[in-house]
Amino acid sequence: MIRYFRCALFALLSLSSSWVLAENMPAPAVPPRIGVVLGGGGARGFAHLGVLRELEKLHIPISCIAGTSAGALIGGMYANGLSLDEMQQSFKEADWSAMLSGKPSRAQVPYERKSDDYRNYFDLTFGVRDGAFRVPRSAINSQDVDLYIRALTRDRVVDSFDRLPIPFRAVATDLSNGDAVVFDRGALAIALRASMAVPGVFDPVSDQGRLLVDGGLARNLPIEDLKHRCADHLIVVDVGTPLLKTDQIHTLFDVLAQTSNLMVTRNASQQKTLLDDQDVVIRPDLTGFSSAAFVNNQAIIARGVSAVDPVRERLKAWAVSPQAYAAWHARLVPPPSPKIDHIRVEGSGASFINPEQLTKTLGNDTGSDGSLDSARQQLRTLFAGGDFDSLTYRVEDVDGRHIMQVMPVERSIGPNQLRFGLNLKNSTVGDASVTFLGSSLSTWLNASGATWRNDLQLGSDTLLRSELYQPLALGSPVFLAAQGHYKEEPWPFYDANHLKYAELTLAETGGELDVGVALGQYGQLRGGPYWLQYQPRVSMGALQPSQVGLDQKATEAGLHLSAVADQFDNPRWPRSGYFFDGSLRYSMPAWHGIDTRYYGLTAEDVMTLGDVTWRLTGKLKGNLIGANPNRFAMPQFLGGFLNMSGYQQDELYGDRISLGRLMVYWRAATLPSAFGSGIYAGASLELGKVWNRNFGDENTGWLPGGSVFLGADTLLGPFFIGVGTARGGRPIGYMYLGLDY
Repeated sequence: MIRYFRCALFALLSLSSSWVLAENMPAPAVPPRIGVVLGGGGARGFAHLGVLRELEKLHIPISCIAGTSAGALIGGMYANGLSLDEMQQSFKEADWSAMLSGKPSRAQVPYERKSDDYRNYFDLTFGVRDGAFRVPRSAINSQDVDLYIRALTRDRVVDSFDRLPIPFRAVATDLSNGDAVVFDRGALAIALRASMAVPGVFDPVSDQGRLLVDGGLARNLPIEDLKHRCADHLIVVDVGTPLLKTDQIHTLFDVLAQTSNLMVTRNASQQKTLLDDQDVVIRPDLTGFSSAAFVNNQAIIARGVSAVDPVRERLKAWAVSPQAYAAWHARLVPPPSPKIDHIRVEGSGASFINPEQLTKTLGNDTGSDGSLDSARQQLRTLFAGGDFDSLTYRVEDVDGRHIMQVMPVERSIGPNQLRFGLNLKNSTVGDASVTFLGSSLSTWLNASGATWRNDLQLGSDTLLRSELYQPLALGSPVFLAAQGHYKEEPWPFYDANHLKYAELTLAETGGELDVGVALGQYGQLRGGPYWLQYQPRVSMGALQPSQVGLDQKATEAGLHLSAVADQFDNPRWPRSGYFFDGSLRYSMPAWHGIDTRYYGLTAEDVMTLGDVTWRLTGKLKGNLIGANPNRFAMPQFLGGFLNMSGYQQDELYGDRISLGRLMVYWRAATLPSAFGSGIYAGASLELGKVWNRNFGDENTGWLPGGSVFLGADTLLGPFFIGVGTARGGRPIGYMYLGLDY
């Protein structure tokens, strides 16, 4: 009995000792919660990806992320489980110039909407609607950007962003009052788009009755959204643009940029007052990279990587074991994109567009595989028609079926649009001209989609043209078209010393009635009866029209046929694609007037290797009848920059002309999308010939020529400065704005 009592007492004492030891032992260490704040800065925000890559190497698990603008874009994608490798590859492959142009891929635009691209209209379209003059709400349409973000976010919709692999917040600004709007639920793509909607540059985002723009205006560093909420310590990445010094502010653009930066810098500084000495601020050295340098994304990412070096030792204190980090990182898996079972159009969304256009194009068709990629491609095709400002959507789960609800927004400057332009030509031999351009387009004149187009040109060349285009039915490729025009063009005459001694003005009045087939984005076939009347008059010198085989007035009537194929990506400075234009005009003297058989062929192909583009062009134009002193002859011209450089504009003329040209140009630099696309340096090799020169029996033979030039693709059009020469001509310097080459 005593023995049992001793055993019990020993056990009790041992247990008591273990309790005492347990109470005095320290508790197991709990890693601090680390939050990451990613600030706005436009393209400078690509540095965030480099910082995140280094945090992965250091094995620092992230408890939550908050981002603004570019920080929201990268932070939201990462929080949604998208790997940094996939994100970086996507940024590398994206065509940022095209995406940030705000325009659909030109190869997808129906030909009837891009047929006037070769006329030098400014890159700005106005509207007239309800008796009011309208301008676009933003410089860059965001349709392509929106679809890009939706693809990368996998169209994730959740009732709380806390349920993402990493809890996340995105900050936008309410345009009506300037308050910060924090997204913590809903469609992730809408949150990211709203957070980066730079006012005046990108379209504002409409959400729950609010009009939202870039969060940098309210909270460029959303520190308060994480501090003491989901994180014990913060890693803040600031990629904002530094303020300009007084001696750096010279222009209107500098003043506007500084004004915006002051607002952003001030609210960022206020947020930084919430930090303590346990938090880490990383500011990458982004000298030389502006907020618009999207094409330099890989170099900016590398700057983010190197920015971690100064604080690497401090960050190591927050690292966890490889096993613990692997367990945390394993949950970073993006969701699969949902399969679409049905497509609906929300309301008609139409005040001038036939609502059947949407349902006819989209309907219930979900693509061959029901994928969102296929559905998004349908939206791109529909958007390329030019009738919508946006075609956004949401994906809803209805009774186990994924419904894609499309929300169309008609173009705010439709249906009546105005464009203006300018052509300038100048050369060192004194050949100068100025031409002003104007255009109007009225769409959806009826339920079938009829359009009315008018062109006006005043200056050295005069043109007034009007065309009514009527599809046989909604969506039908077959159309009828009626057009009438009046134009005046100069016909200069030069002596053997290349001096102009006379000039006629060729006035032409005409009309056509055509039946055609629209080949979608590829081109068009059309043909029908035509009527033309010519009336030359003397505008300089003593030369009379009869001296060059022209009557005071001549009439021509007959049948014509034309075919166009246009797949240039950029009509001004193409880097890919092809172009073909063929026409045949066969007069019927029995109908009325003179006998002529005119033909014209132009074929071009473009190939780009790296930043160097090769553009090959062939032209052949003339009259099939040939020289005949008893017929009326309209001249064909050569001469001018890139059309036998070394000769003045239209210096060579005859019955037929041919031109072969190889242009090689190097894109030396890109321009912000608000100013154009690029700066180029290049050269041309040209080979031309004129048959029956001056309507005589002499042919020129093949004349070699060429040029070297600098150029730019600007909002005002293609701009050239160059010098050219050719056999039989002379060296000539040129300056052109708006060149039809």
